[in-house]
Amino acid sequence: MDMAKTAAEPLLRLEQVSKIYGSKQVLNGISLILYRGESLILRGGNGSGKSTLLKLIAGLIPASTGRAAGAASGLRIGFAPDRLPKLRMTSEEYLMHMGRIAGMAKASAAERIQELHTLLELPAGSRSMLIHYSKGMLQKVNLMQACLAEPDLLLLDEPFSGLDVNASDKLLALLHGLRAKGTAVVTSLHDPLPSWESASTTYRLHEGRLVPEESGRSGEPHTESAFYELDGLLPEFSRLVLAGHFPDTAWTAAGQAVRCRIPASDCQAFLHEFWQAEGTVLSLNRKEESR
Repeated sequence: MDMAKTAAEPLLRLEQVSKIYGSKQVLNGISLILYRGESLILRGGNGSGKSTLLKLIAGLIPASTGRAAGAASGLRIGFAPDRLPKLRMTSEEYLMHMGRIAGMAKASAAERIQELHTLLELPAGSRSMLIHYSKGMLQKVNLMQACLAEPDLLLLDEPFSGLDVNASDKLLALLHGLRAKGTAVVTSLHDPLPSWESASTTYRLHEGRLVPEESGRSGEPHTESAFYELDGLLPEFSRLVLAGHFPDTAWTAAGQAVRCRIPASDCQAFLHEFWQAEGTVLSLNRKEESR
């Protein structure tokens, strides 16, 4: 059973939603139900409507027809657009301002801002303004503001754009952690990202319609020989519990450091329990048996 769908009620419902700009229909009759802890990936070419759908879900633009509504009361939504403008503010000034808009107490916002700077390895306390930031640094601040209040629903438009490998791994750790706590995440993605795809349901926007993709990366044939190799940190007791729950996973361990060989069919459930057990993912890679 899908853990996310055991919740009493969905976070969000889209019912036959369409969006029309002038004579162009960007979205056409989209219906979708989103539950706590669920992760969706949106794929599609430029102009396919991914950004439009994210903005519509966020409530930033209205639907032309149909209904889009948060089914849960007091729904907190975090949204990271595809780019953050270069502002004449420091990262901490900007994030504190966004925290006040979200209704966060000053002390709580300051603590969370410091935590996110540390996690995404962006120096805190810098007096440098955002107008001087690189694309990658701006993207980190963009992601921080979306995650600031630990939202119920997180919407990310090409979140890995501009990030190097290390920053991408840090973001993945953040997303897996939020999802394990019950945050639903919707991301638009262009490039393959196996460690996030393994925990997500992927849809493709084609001619304004939302079409489910087959398991695995687009264009990549599914094979039963596929598996995931995870390197991470996990307390020994938790490792013994997970080993009992996932008997087909092979383990090597040295103290809290572990390497797991996870069958592809078990990866989503395994990652959920790994994060619930306060494990830390250092890397996750999709592999196939040599033939």
